[in-house]
Amino acid sequence: MSSTSVKITIDDLPRPYVLESPTYTLLDPVLVKYSLTIASDAVLESTDKISVKWQGASGTPAEGSHVTGFVEVGDKRPVELRLAPSLAAINQGKTVTLTYDIIRGNAPAVTSQPLILYVLPVAQGDLPRPTIESAEKEGEGLDLFVRDLQQFILRINAWPLIDQRQFFWARFKGTNADGSVFDQQYWSAPGSQVGMDFFRFGFFAQDFPAGPLQGLKDRSVLTIEFGASLDGSLVETDATDFALRHYIVRTGATPTPLKPEIRSVRDPELQEIPDGQATLATSVTISGTAMAGEQLVVFDGPDSRGTVRAEAGIWQFPLSGLVVGPHTFTAQAMYGDDEVSDPWTITVNPTEGRQLSIEEAPDNANLDPLQATRSLTAVLDYDMQPSDLLSVTVTAAAGTPAAGSHTTTPVTAGTTRPVRIRLPVLLVPFSIGKSMEVTSTYTRGTSAPVTSQPLRLNVSQIALDRLVAPRITQANGTDILDLKDVPFGANLLFLIWPFIAVNQRIWLDLEGQSNTGAHNLRMWVGSTNMVHRAWVTNGSFSPVISADYLRLLRNGSKLIIRFRVNLDQVANANTAAIFQTREYTIRAVP
Repeated sequence: MSSTSVKITIDDLPRPYVLESPTYTLLDPVLVKYSLTIASDAVLESTDKISVKWQGASGTPAEGSHVTGFVEVGDKRPVELRLAPSLAAINQGKTVTLTYDIIRGNAPAVTSQPLILYVLPVAQGDLPRPTIESAEKEGEGLDLFVRDLQQFILRINAWPLIDQRQFFWARFKGTNADGSVFDQQYWSAPGSQVGMDFFRFGFFAQDFPAGPLQGLKDRSVLTIEFGASLDGSLVETDATDFALRHYIVRTGATPTPLKPEIRSVRDPELQEIPDGQATLATSVTISGTAMAGEQLVVFDGPDSRGTVRAEAGIWQFPLSGLVVGPHTFTAQAMYGDDEVSDPWTITVNPTEGRQLSIEEAPDNANLDPLQATRSLTAVLDYDMQPSDLLSVTVTAAAGTPAAGSHTTTPVTAGTTRPVRIRLPVLLVPFSIGKSMEVTSTYTRGTSAPVTSQPLRLNVSQIALDRLVAPRITQANGTDILDLKDVPFGANLLFLIWPFIAVNQRIWLDLEGQSNTGAHNLRMWVGSTNMVHRAWVTNGSFSPVISADYLRLLRNGSKLIIRFRVNLDQVANANTAAIFQTREYTIRAVP
């Protein structure tokens, strides 16, 4: 029987996927800024012909959809076809459908199972902010001195998925010296469009007269709003909004820069370490003074350890993970002539007598949970013998479930020093926002076990930027929810967070307004609702908000979504991790 006589059906053609994306049904458009590859794991013959269809979201321009011509499959597996990355740009924040057609021999084409793919909006953190190059730090500073300006240069750097068909807008908003509103457009479509030079050199800059800025009120805030039409639309309201740029307008003379100074270095117990003295601490806080509102670079010897801003002329910089030996700290101004402070030198001595430490907590006092997502390691270093039996115990705070505490199985010390013992990473979420105690125990021969002094670690909260709010997919990445788009309910898309685990208790509250007053809904409560296994396995979960609840929301009102999780699996709303809130403006006009 010839291969062309073998009939192929839709069941033989699994849904396609985007090769560059690690998540099946979600696509971060930044991942495909250089290439967009559609792949299939179908079992095909080399002479089969394939065509890929990317169907854009409803309402997107024709350029948001594409169908390739048929080409032979060939021998490469998985089968791959390239599409233009602009498809993702045009559909960012929207849902698209991917399919492919297969022709075998002279039989009609068969269409694969579809992939419903939500293209995430480009995160504002991935987008540049506009700058006025005359402002401090070549536009990255906070103060804008306008008294001596004749002209200023407005600049925007290239953004992910930039394309020559895209338009952009820039508007300045502030307060004039007489208190009136300053609102002026500087870039707008169709005149402001990504050109060849912008695309080639990676930025666009334009000169403007500075006269209007000199009429602004002293110490008022000047805000630059910038947006770009990633889908090529000429309508400003369709543009993707970039993060705002704020400047403080200064109409007086530029002040004389103040040389930065280091005023103190303190250990975790807030004890000062004098210049030239030694300490056991491997974590310190450096404090000093500098020009108000300006940034500094803090150095440990020749190595930059980061930047800090001198709010109100005072700055503090925490520094951890200091190795044994001398450390010379300096602070260099990022303003004026880049002056450097006088040095402050300390010496970190060996931590004699410390039998136990946690590798992921360099200061042996505080544990950032994001540093322990992959490993949690106890380090034992004492006068041990190779035959000693070693174990480590983690004890969570009172009221924590038993799963938050653990004692490792005893192991022999061996000859490698220090000894490292891996602890279960899943202990960490039980103690987030609380403290845990760690002890080590060794047994030598027939002697009684010897337990170390407890090491107490304060486990900090997970940073809010890692606790992303759920979103309603029918809003298509905007903050507008049109009730016409959710006649059967709204799909609420949850992703995952660090340390997500089955049985973590969850709380979900919706706050809105009807024509008669407050219109709230508690969808989940921690005493009965929890994370299920499919959520963890699939990397997302999409429950439905009832259409009965939504249809009573008042036109123009706000729908606020609040989500909380008890990472320690205890149903206590007061100790739950609070996620970012999500707000939608309701459009309920028939």
